[in-house]
Amino acid sequence: MNKFILIVLIIVSTPLIRSQPSITSTKHNLSISGTGDIKSTQEEEVCIFCHATHGGSTQAPLWNRSASITTFTLYGSPSMETNTQQPGASSRVCLSCHDGTVALGLVMNRVDPIAFPVGMDKIPSSYRTNLSDNLSDDHPLNVDAHPTGYNCEGCHNVHTGWTSNVECSSCHDPHDNTNGNFLVTNPVSGALCSRCHNLSAWTNGTHFSSNAAWNGQLPDPWPYTDWTTVNENACNNCHTPHGGYGLYWLMKSSAEEDNCLVCHNGNVAQGDIQTSIMKLSTHPVENYNQIHTPIEDSALMDEHVECTDCHNPHEANSTSANPPYVTGALSGVTGTDNSGNQVAPSSYEYEVCLKCHQNTLPSQTIYVPRLDTQTDLRLEFSETNPSFHPVYGPGQNSNVPSLISPWTENSIIYCTDCHNDDGVVNGQAPQGPHGSSYAPILERNLVFSDYNAESYTIYTLCYKCHDRNSILNDDSRFKHSTHIEDEQTACTTCHDPHGSYTNTHLINFNTDYVSPDRHGRLEFVDLGTNRGQCYLKCHGKEHKMKRY
Repeated sequence: MNKFILIVLIIVSTPLIRSQPSITSTKHNLSISGTGDIKSTQEEEVCIFCHATHGGSTQAPLWNRSASITTFTLYGSPSMETNTQQPGASSRVCLSCHDGTVALGLVMNRVDPIAFPVGMDKIPSSYRTNLSDNLSDDHPLNVDAHPTGYNCEGCHNVHTGWTSNVECSSCHDPHDNTNGNFLVTNPVSGALCSRCHNLSAWTNGTHFSSNAAWNGQLPDPWPYTDWTTVNENACNNCHTPHGGYGLYWLMKSSAEEDNCLVCHNGNVAQGDIQTSIMKLSTHPVENYNQIHTPIEDSALMDEHVECTDCHNPHEANSTSANPPYVTGALSGVTGTDNSGNQVAPSSYEYEVCLKCHQNTLPSQTIYVPRLDTQTDLRLEFSETNPSFHPVYGPGQNSNVPSLISPWTENSIIYCTDCHNDDGVVNGQAPQGPHGSSYAPILERNLVFSDYNAESYTIYTLCYKCHDRNSILNDDSRFKHSTHIEDEQTACTTCHDPHGSYTNTHLINFNTDYVSPDRHGRLEFVDLGTNRGQCYLKCHGKEHKMKRY
C-alpha cells in the first residue's frame, strides 16, 4: 500500500518537476558550466551562489549571501505621488550581487570564497546589471501601492509574498529567463509596465500602435532591445528601468529632446523634426535642460520649452480636428485658457500656446514696435477687443471681401495656421511650430519693414488667406494699392496680426514708421463701414483728418 502511494506521487509530481524552468542555461548560473560572461573557474554547484541548505542566513529563502550596503541613494521625481524607501528584504537579496560591492563567490556556507577570474569576481561597473549603491537612475523599490493612476496589485507579491510594495521580484523571476532579462512577463508592447502604470489613453496613442520601424541609420533608437517597431518597444522607446539618464523619469537620454529626436529625425517617424529645430527660427528645446515637469504651474514656471510642453508622449495620436480644438498630436497636454486659468488637459490648441505665451517672455523678440504695446497674446486675441484674428472665436468684422475660400467671416483659425514649419507648404516637413526659415516661426514669408517693392513673395503669409488681387484692386477710397505698392508700406505697419485692443480692423501702427502729427495725435478713427480717419505722420507725410 505504501509503495503504491509512493509510485502514484512520483507519477503525479514528475510532470510538474519537469515543467519548472531551469537556470542552468542562464546568466544566473555562475558555476563553471554557466553560459554567461561571469562564471566561476572551479565551482560546479549551481544554486550555491544564492542558496544553502545548511549554514546560510536565517533570512528566507535559505539565503547564502550577506549585503554590505545598508543605505542606497534613492530615485525620486517631482511628479511622484508616494515616497520611496530603502529597498526591502526581497530586493536586498538581489542587490547583494547587483550593487557590485560584494564578491560573487563570497557565500556564507564556505570558508573560502568561490574562485572567479581576475576582474570578474564582482559584476564589473561597466555592466548595466551593476546597479551600484546609487539607485536614483533605477526604478524605485519598496514603493507603497498608491491608488492614483496605478494598478499596483497587478505586479506585487509575484513570488514570495514578502511585501505588498514594488520590489525586484515584481518584475524579475531570478529562476526563469523565458521572457529575457528574467522578466516575469513578456515585456513586448509595454505589457510588463502596464501591469502597474495604468495610463488611461496609452492604448489609443501612436507610441502604442505605430508599426514604424528604424531605417538602420545611426543612432540606434533601441540599443537595449531586439524589437524592431515603435509598438513593440512601447515604453522602451523613451524609458529604461535601469540606468536612466537625467534627473527624473528614467529617460534613455539626459537631454529631454534627444529621447524624442532619436526617432523623430526621419529615421523612424515619418517627419524629420530634428531638421526643423535647426532652422533660423525655432522653439529652442536644446537651450533648456531638466526644467520642465508635468506638474508645473504655467503661471509660476521658469521660461523654457521642451517637446513635452506641447506633446504628451503617452497620449499623442494622429486624430484630426477643426479649430479651435486640439488635434491628437496635442492630446493630454496642460495649458492656459483664455481667462488665464490653468487647464488639464487642454481642449483648444491656443490653450497649449498660451501656457507660455500668455505673458511677455524675457527672451521674446519684438519684431514690430507698436503704438499699443500689449504683448500678452492671451489679451491680444480677446473677443472683447475691437478686432482680433479669430483664434478663440469668429472675428468682429462681418465684411472681409478679400478672404479666400474656404475662409469666411465666421471662420476660426489655429495659431499654427500662421506659426508653422515653412516646409509644410511643400509637404517637406511635419506640421507644427518646431522651426521655420521665417521668424517668428512663420509658415510663410512676411516682411515687417517698409520700402520694399510689393510682391506676392514678401507678403505670402497674408496672401495665404487674403486675396492679393482683391486687395490691390480695391476701389474704395482707402486704396491698399496706394499704400502697399506706391508708398511701399508693409502690411504690419498698419495692422497687428494678433489683435488690437483699441482699434477695429487690427489697426495698431508700427512706431518705426508712423509718428504723431504736428498736433501730437496718432490714432485711427473708425467712421463706420469702409470709412475711417487717420491722425498721424507716415513716411514724412501728414495725415491730418485724412478720410478714407
